[in-house]
Amino acid sequence: MKRLLVAALLVPALAQAGGYSIPNTIPRDLAMGDALVAAQDSAAAAFRNPASLSRLSGLDLNLSPGILGNGSTWYPPSSMAGTASVSTNFQAAYPVAAFLSWSGKIAGHGYGIGIGANIPGGGNVYWPADWPGRYEIQTVDRKLYGGYLTLGFEIIPQIRIGGGLVYYRATEKLTVAKALPGPGGTVDGQATLADSGGQVSWDAALDIQPVASYPLKIGLDYKQQAYMGLTGNVNLAFPPALQPLYPNQSITHTLPFPSLFNVGVSWNPIPAVEIDLAYTYEGYAAYQTDTFNGTSIDPSTGKPLSITVQRAYSNSSVFRLGAAWRVIKELELRGGLLRDVSGVNPNYFNPSLPDGNVWGGSVGLGWDPVKDLTISGAFFYAWFDRLVSTPAADSFSSLAGSFDSYAWIVSIGVQWHWDPYAPKEAKAEPKPN
Repeated sequence: MKRLLVAALLVPALAQAGGYSIPNTIPRDLAMGDALVAAQDSAAAAFRNPASLSRLSGLDLNLSPGILGNGSTWYPPSSMAGTASVSTNFQAAYPVAAFLSWSGKIAGHGYGIGIGANIPGGGNVYWPADWPGRYEIQTVDRKLYGGYLTLGFEIIPQIRIGGGLVYYRATEKLTVAKALPGPGGTVDGQATLADSGGQVSWDAALDIQPVASYPLKIGLDYKQQAYMGLTGNVNLAFPPALQPLYPNQSITHTLPFPSLFNVGVSWNPIPAVEIDLAYTYEGYAAYQTDTFNGTSIDPSTGKPLSITVQRAYSNSSVFRLGAAWRVIKELELRGGLLRDVSGVNPNYFNPSLPDGNVWGGSVGLGWDPVKDLTISGAFFYAWFDRLVSTPAADSFSSLAGSFDSYAWIVSIGVQWHWDPYAPKEAKAEPKPN
């Protein structure tokens, strides 16, 4: 009985990987479709391409708060005629990115070191308490924090390398309903799972400008996958008579965040215009199963509870395009487009997070009110292709139907730069009397 309980409560509630990654929320990157693998110009290079830190000079600070919203609507299958569609309740999330870097020269070679943090993944879903899928999932509040300590070094002006340490930490809180026997029929109980944990990973990057005098750059960045060990508790709000059969317990769970490979090209056809192309490979094939280990003894085996659940994800790809136009010296207009081909498997999908293939578009601008200070803003919107859930026989999710989802991000950022190595402006000579 306990085995069936934990299977019913925990397994459907965990992450769907295609909705787990989120775009880079630095406003310049976000506004240009997150295509700036080869065009990093701030301390945020510590995240997207550390090799580019060696192109900077002096001190650079980038601070970018944002707001993220997402939602889904479920449409019942024909077998549930008369059942109304249901939409999630809106609940915003607030991603923040902050990066600091120092760059200079050693023996004529550029170098840079950067540190910072952001939220590269997560999501939240709040379905109504009485919706038909409440036994699959009610609410999800998940955040994946990333911390970075990276550096870049110029080998020759055409070739720069970089990399460093990455630390991922996930926190999540999930609720799901459980139908229980009660007086005159069934009653709903609620289970709440809260866990957290992290893992160290690493980053390697390359910045190439084939011809030093020609404005064409190539960027590559690879981040190794991380298997985060999460620990926490399951708390069950069940009627008192049933609590001895359904005890609270501790759990452990290993949650993967995929390897990420980004490659991009940046080109200035004229000095005022920048065009960026990028491709992202997300190694979500690492997410084949979820394994949960509890502390309660399974009566059928006499051993601590252990459940492995098939997920069957495949790798995903994101194609990106970005452009910028420096209208005047103080103002840059930006835009972007992306297509995300998700690795989600409709046979094992459950509505714990939005998922599916995505079209995304973005716009933004950057304004330099004074020298060495840039204020930027961006808006990104993602349209998910309709996902038709067709639960397999061995799937823990039994909710069929169609899901239409969306997501959007607004980000505002401030970049401040101080370069003690910049040539001093010559003072004007006094005019002779």
